[in-house]
Amino acid sequence: MAKVLQARDLTRYYDVAQGMFKPKAQVKALAGVSFELEAGRTLAVVGESGCGKSTLARQLTLIEQPTSGSLLLDGQDAAQAGSAELKAMRRKVQMVFQNPYGSLNPRQKIGDQLSEPLLINTDLSAKAREEKVRAMMTRVGLRPEHYFRYPHMFSGGQRQRIAIARAMMLNPKIVVADEPTSALDVSIQAQVLNLFMDLQEEFNTAYVFISHNLAVVEHVANDLMVMYLGRAVEVGDKSRVYGRPLHPYTQALLSATPSIHPEDRRIKIKIEGELPSPLNPPSGCAFHKRCPHAAERCKVEVPQLRELDARMVACHRAEEING
Repeated sequence: MAKVLQARDLTRYYDVAQGMFKPKAQVKALAGVSFELEAGRTLAVVGESGCGKSTLARQLTLIEQPTSGSLLLDGQDAAQAGSAELKAMRRKVQMVFQNPYGSLNPRQKIGDQLSEPLLINTDLSAKAREEKVRAMMTRVGLRPEHYFRYPHMFSGGQRQRIAIARAMMLNPKIVVADEPTSALDVSIQAQVLNLFMDLQEEFNTAYVFISHNLAVVEHVANDLMVMYLGRAVEVGDKSRVYGRPLHPYTQALLSATPSIHPEDRRIKIKIEGELPSPLNPPSGCAFHKRCPHAAERCKVEVPQLRELDARMVACHRAEEING
């Protein structure tokens, strides 16, 4: 399969003011993330708040330029592209936000909002745009009369369907979904996830699915990337990572995932302490202060991603911990 997205050592640093007469500090929100994504597949990105998931989303959707590293969309490097090339590239990658109401214009009818991407990026006539919008509305489960309604007249699930329809209007190669179901009721979550999967099967779209809910991720993902403090700590096929997590942080995350089936329940692993500040990350492995298996080497040497048991893991002691 063709690779539609390739990230190599992607970093994003922010300068932060600390007050008068103090030097600026630097937040390393992304500290060297690498992965690949093929057409028609879903990469799930998981981790607790502050790990860099949303910063990664802003890089992938070309909202921000990375500080360093390369980001290839369909083989074209976004870091080296000019403004005209970036505009063309942005058509290939769209985003679905966590809060659908916040991403919709409350003063504009839904039909107009869905036709806006076509108005800006294509030469279609008004009639052709309306036909295309109505076809997509039907595809995502919206009724014809919804075309003339405003965002406040819809439920949360319907608004997320509208947001998904807007993201799909230009038939993008990649859709980045940032916590797209966290604001929805559980019953509606399943419908929206199934809609994502149906659209992927129809259009062969690649998804980057950002979430903190590992139960949701298990339903939609092909591959899983676990992030901690701006770095990927485990990347691999979903079934392998869920079946036998190798990194201590992945093990702790999966142990906290509730299950209604007793055979799927894991022994809870308690992580002590809070996520360190990205302003002042720990030396060596960023997880070592909270890791029950940390050794002296973990305190001084940053572990690099390496292949182990058919996935990539950034842990010095992965073999010892997992036998």
